[in-house]
Amino acid sequence: MTAPEEILRRVRRTAVVLTVAGAAVAFAAFGTHAGVSLTIGAAIVIFNFFVLEKVMGGFLTPRTGMRFSDVVVPAGGFLGILLLLTAVLRWKGFDLPAGLAGLSVIVVAIVWEGVRGVRE
Repeated sequence: MTAPEEILRRVRRTAVVLTVAGAAVAFAAFGTHAGVSLTIGAAIVIFNFFVLEKVMGGFLTPRTGMRFSDVVVPAGGFLGILLLLTAVLRWKGFDLPAGLAGLSVIVVAIVWEGVRGVRE
């Protein structure tokens, strides 16, 4: 595994851990609406990160021809993001601060990886 792939793997893992920990705190401290809202926000941004990673990997990897997964994975990711956004817009109990906190998990994971890289 190359260094960039290892960094992306650690960012993904950190984002998932932050989502689980944040959702647990939101459920315990602020209730069901906050926990579900945080989880939806985190799912949107994590799906978005995965789709962007796949699309950029396709651009940066030198090869000839196009694979089926080059179209299906981004299309499925965008569909998933649209479905989650639709759920957010239709659900009256969406907790905006918790949802925004969920949207920050990738940013926090990337910053954490940057701080971790500086320390090593």
